[in-house]
Amino acid sequence: MDTLSLIVHLANFLAPAVFMAAWMWAVSQLLWRHKPAMFKPWLQFVLNSVAGVAVLVAGLVWGGQDGKMLTYTGLVVVCASLQWVFFKAWRS
Repeated sequence: MDTLSLIVHLANFLAPAVFMAAWMWAVSQLLWRHKPAMFKPWLQFVLNSVAGVAVLVAGLVWGGQDGKMLTYTGLVVVCASLQWVFFKAWRS
């Protein structure tokens, strides 16, 4: 595999985590627009991206291949849970 193919493969592997982090941040801004967040927006994005990449790597190791629906379900659950914690949504 040449360098360009490796870069494309890595970008395609990381893209779901990055896009999910951006999407969760945008939706949480609509849902909890009047609640202050624990972290600044860029830090929420970074933390969600890192957690998402960890879920994707765990899914790759555990499932033997990437792109399984269980991995993507875990990605959504982890990112949504993090946003819920960032906005302290358990409080009224």
